[in-house]
Amino acid sequence: MEGTDRSSDKPTGLAVVLALARQMVSRDARVRGDVVIGAGLELVGIGLGIGGPFALKLLVDGLYTGQIEAFPMMVYVGLFVLTWTGANVVGVWRMIYSTRVIDRLSQQLITAALESHLPEAARARDADRGQVGGQLERLPFSLMVVVDGLIWRAVPLLIQVLGSLWLLAGIIPLRYALIMAVVLAGYVGATWLGATRHQALAQTANAAISVLSRNFTDVLRNARRVVLNGAVALEIDRLEGQFADKRLANGRMMVGLLNMSLCQYGLVGGGVLLLLVLAGLDVLQHKMTVGDFVLLQAYAFRLASPLSGFGFILSQSAISIANIADVMCLCSEPERTAPVSAAKPGPAAISLRNVSFGYGPGLPGLQDINLDIPAGSFTVIVGPNGSGKSTLAQIISGLLEPSVGTVTVAGEDMALAPRSARHMRVLYVPQLTGLFARSMLSNALYPPTAQTEHGLADLLAQWNFYEAGRQVDLRLEVGEQGERLSGGQIQKLELARIAGIKVPAILLDESTSALDPASEEAVISTLRQTFGGQTTLVLITHRIRLAELADQVLFLKGGKLVRQGTHAALLTDSAAYASLWRSAGP
Repeated sequence: MEGTDRSSDKPTGLAVVLALARQMVSRDARVRGDVVIGAGLELVGIGLGIGGPFALKLLVDGLYTGQIEAFPMMVYVGLFVLTWTGANVVGVWRMIYSTRVIDRLSQQLITAALESHLPEAARARDADRGQVGGQLERLPFSLMVVVDGLIWRAVPLLIQVLGSLWLLAGIIPLRYALIMAVVLAGYVGATWLGATRHQALAQTANAAISVLSRNFTDVLRNARRVVLNGAVALEIDRLEGQFADKRLANGRMMVGLLNMSLCQYGLVGGGVLLLLVLAGLDVLQHKMTVGDFVLLQAYAFRLASPLSGFGFILSQSAISIANIADVMCLCSEPERTAPVSAAKPGPAAISLRNVSFGYGPGLPGLQDINLDIPAGSFTVIVGPNGSGKSTLAQIISGLLEPSVGTVTVAGEDMALAPRSARHMRVLYVPQLTGLFARSMLSNALYPPTAQTEHGLADLLAQWNFYEAGRQVDLRLEVGEQGERLSGGQIQKLELARIAGIKVPAILLDESTSALDPASEEAVISTLRQTFGGQTTLVLITHRIRLAELADQVLFLKGGKLVRQGTHAALLTDSAAYASLWRSAGP
């Protein structure tokens, strides 16, 4: 995103987790009911998990002493099996509600990111759409790892640990519960420290994945360029280098994960070893029953197992947290601007005063532009390549903000108009129009068109969309970016879409460049007739015939407005203007 560095604003891992937890219980998310039901099922599962080992203890003690009858024995066995199966069924049942929560959070984050990022992507010259697309595609899985694996399990696991320790302390000697508590606290501490170090490595790995995703998209989007220029091997080599960077980043991350696991399992294994040795000695000395030993063993492994899984999830969630943080950085607060009146009906006069713009050191821009475009006029902007024509067009339409100076449309400062409303004042049509992978009709009736299907078909036929005798098929799927159509057909389809739109001004940025001269003149003539003087039409062109037809010409060179006037007057007054057309040809 041009001119924006959001890396310093990226939330930390803890901030991401807390933000998601707050969103889960917020009214806006509309998932409170799912959270409550899911949490209730989780508590049921915890109760079953704690009760199962206790039923097993009663069974073992009864069998060991021989003081249990057949029916109570079958009841204890049934309770033990029921708690085991029930806990697993409840866990799957709870997933229904956690999935709903994840889907809703994913929807909210993706739509918020798109709403915020699309205007940035439209303005930026180097918008990194492939990388952003990869981040959004990975978001649902990242949320599943963090929300279901981390947030949803953290509190229930804590309850399970505390409940198990409380039950142990009431049945067997207190020292066992204290030892287990110390082991678990050490495990949590080691996991926290390891995860903190792991987070930095995970961010590096996530960046490598994003670069690879962006370049995959770039290569596939430009498949023809790659193949037609014999550059398949070159692009494969480039991707293999990026794969190597990814492997290196992942390798470092996994080594960090291994070190953390050694600490985790070393603490848990040592603690369980100590507990069972002490308990075994107490059983031999008749200070503890065999059932107590089984209960201690069951709780030790029952807690060690989810803790180990939780530690793994905590470590693996680092990449997911980094991805969620990237998406959160795309989101921003809704635009806060003073309300402005709706666009005035009828054509708009356009005025620029002392407008300058720069892309950066060494990059061309605009310098001190002052111009007036009369309401309802047909104005063309001409100049050599790199003279600033497209930059001027984007500043007039509000896509770019001038570094200094003001742009007014119908007497209103464009800087005060919300970005979401600027197209209602000046509708900008770029040279390279990217079509959706939908039908011709869907693309041609895209808002804010005033066309009908019948009128569209007639207009395209009038403009010779196909060679003579072939009927226009508006149901045709155009493919990605309109690849099934020629460049001229894409431009005709887009120009037919805007014909007759009621907007104060329309700016065509070389939007007829792919048309042959006869088609171009016919299209411009039709547009002027349909607008009927109720729209100010501005066109960037390299065709002298359109300059001859224009009410006025704006001649740019080197980022400056050199001359402004009719074509005939500029030919007489400006040697540079006359030279431009001599070099350009007809």
